[in-house]
Amino acid sequence: MHYLNVLAGSAVRLQVSARPNVGLHRWDIRVLDAGAAGPDAAARLTYGSLVGAGDCEQRIEIPAQKTDCRLEVCGRHAVVGGWKDDRCSVEVDTPDSLQIGFSDRALAFALKDDVLLSFTFERPGERQ
Repeated sequence: MHYLNVLAGSAVRLQVSARPNVGLHRWDIRVLDAGAAGPDAAARLTYGSLVGAGDCEQRIEIPAQKTDCRLEVCGRHAVVGGWKDDRCSVEVDTPDSLQIGFSDRALAFALKDDVLLSFTFERPGERQ
């Protein structure tokens, strides 16, 4: 799981991409109050979807929040009977963007960014 802090008034654009030959994965994002953490923390918003296995591009927009918030980001891959956590790696980390790669750590041929979540941040007062 990866955590990131988002300033009040910042909108977030997310593009999710999976390599064409990647099996089924699931990504999830919880938007929490800035000081909240842990599985029992109440989420303001939740997002998630299946990706891979033919569905290779997705986009969402997380609206600007009135107060600072924290995003919890995780990725999983399908296994018999459920889901198993993916390996997470930060590929790009700048003030305006963040790219997080996810992959099945059990596969020797998996690339760090088999599933890539690309975040773009629009700060208060900025237009892109």
